[in-house]
Amino acid sequence: MSSPYGYGGPPQDRPVGQPPGVLPPPQAAPWPPQQGQYPQAPPQGRPYQGQWGPSFGPGQFNGFQPPPRRGGGFRLVLVAFTMLIFLGVSAAVLAVVLWTGATEDTAGPDEPRVSGPSIVPTPTTSPEKGTAEDFLLNADVYRTGPLQEQNCKAANLGSASLASQKVYYQRLFKCLNDAWRPIFKELGQDKPDPGLVVFDQPVQTACGNFQPLSGRVLAFYCYGNQVMYVDVKQMNRAFGPQQDLAYLMTIAHEYGHHVQGITGLFYARAVYLQDHPERKLDSSRRNELQASCFAGVFSKAVARSYPLTDRLDEFKEQSSNSFGESPSTPEDERTHGLATSQGFWIQNGFNVGANKACDTFAAPADLVQ
Repeated sequence: MSSPYGYGGPPQDRPVGQPPGVLPPPQAAPWPPQQGQYPQAPPQGRPYQGQWGPSFGPGQFNGFQPPPRRGGGFRLVLVAFTMLIFLGVSAAVLAVVLWTGATEDTAGPDEPRVSGPSIVPTPTTSPEKGTAEDFLLNADVYRTGPLQEQNCKAANLGSASLASQKVYYQRLFKCLNDAWRPIFKELGQDKPDPGLVVFDQPVQTACGNFQPLSGRVLAFYCYGNQVMYVDVKQMNRAFGPQQDLAYLMTIAHEYGHHVQGITGLFYARAVYLQDHPERKLDSSRRNELQASCFAGVFSKAVARSYPLTDRLDEFKEQSSNSFGESPSTPEDERTHGLATSQGFWIQNGFNVGANKACDTFAAPADLVQ
């Protein structure tokens, strides 16, 4: 889940105003953006010890969150919502069958897959060529092939301490870079690998200063310096050391935001919203669900080696119940998509196994709630 500044949850959980040091979205400018259009922020001092990668740049970030807690304990999903969740998934699948703006994509018989969606969204409108809307609907990344299968055995999370999470993420992070680098090269984008910070104490970033356990943010990506930040305490609190697939999906989702930045989708969306501010919430959900779809595509690339081929039911359950908003979230606060929507797009990316699955900007509104 995310907001323009990565904060979510009810208003009482959010700081007043934007985080210190965060720059506003870019002002009106021609699309595509010109080199140097986005100003550079000053360095933020000594990097936190958990960080590798750059430490400065313009401040824009997206956060990822579990559904809001309920009752006295920290419960990601209430048992009472289980039937609603399954009904929500069924309704989403039914919408795919009835919707003519997508084609079903069937994986080969030997390909790992979960029972669930397998569609390739296709635009049903034809915006003016060269506009930001045209880019969002028809970006070149949707025409790239599947990620290469990776040899990426998961590290043991142990107690999910700082040290254990760093080892887990660092191994997975190498696989993420190795998997996505050829896609960027195919698109003519020869960019440095992003950075990663795993923190359990206050951290300074180009997108502001953050405390562990801030609101419900599990992790966030700062577009300005192309660094992902993961809150160790929040992850441990939400998932403990046993639900490792949630850790996989979280870091792969944040890398999905990096994909959006490298491929120009992030900047196209910023320009699009200047002309369509009334689409802010809808666009935010499409943006977040696309990052989750990219996470599903990556999960397919590591399915055999991680391994999760014998945990596909768990993968499906985790993807549908761990992230996003609940049905009771007010409409004007639904910035990241319902937990069922998160699950739909993670599973769709996994089943299709290619980036053509992730054109959420072409999906009908009922699949991005």
